[in-house]
Amino acid sequence: MLGKKLSDREKGILLIAAAAAIAIVAWRFGLWLDDWKQTRATLAARREQMKLIAPGDDAKAIKAIEETARAVPVFEMPVAERNQSVLFRTRFNQQLQKAGVKVRTLEYTGTRSARRVGNYRLLRLQCRGQCQVNQALDLLATLNENPYLAGVEEIQLTPDAKNRQNVELMLIVSTLVK
Repeated sequence: MLGKKLSDREKGILLIAAAAAIAIVAWRFGLWLDDWKQTRATLAARREQMKLIAPGDDAKAIKAIEETARAVPVFEMPVAERNQSVLFRTRFNQQLQKAGVKVRTLEYTGTRSARRVGNYRLLRLQCRGQCQVNQALDLLATLNENPYLAGVEEIQLTPDAKNRQNVELMLIVSTLVK
């Protein structure tokens, strides 16, 4: 069989088989090439993400990190009640003044029956005052800048009968203390 010459039919079959083998190899190479291109695109995207995380000298990335840091609320770990209550009240009062709220009362409420959150107690500060609706909304938008704030417990806005833009504000915010 080895010394025998191939017939025209056998040569045709071999040509078809060789063409099929070449087509299969080319198809697999095409699939591999697509996968390779996709992997390179993913790698480029990941490199861009890494530039945002660890920017080096890239000014655009540094600016993006700073903007992200401003959007994320800061939080200071709670300290003893006598220190935390002063720090929280002072910072909250500054926020009220910055927003333009005319404060009538600013006092801690329910200190004896404060709820516990883990090893900490929740200290609630109640504010009553007058402002305009947009000032109240500005205050709420900037509350996350207070590093001692644990949460907003209650808010009431009562509109003035004569001027609907003026409201009576009652806001209870809380902080954690040791």
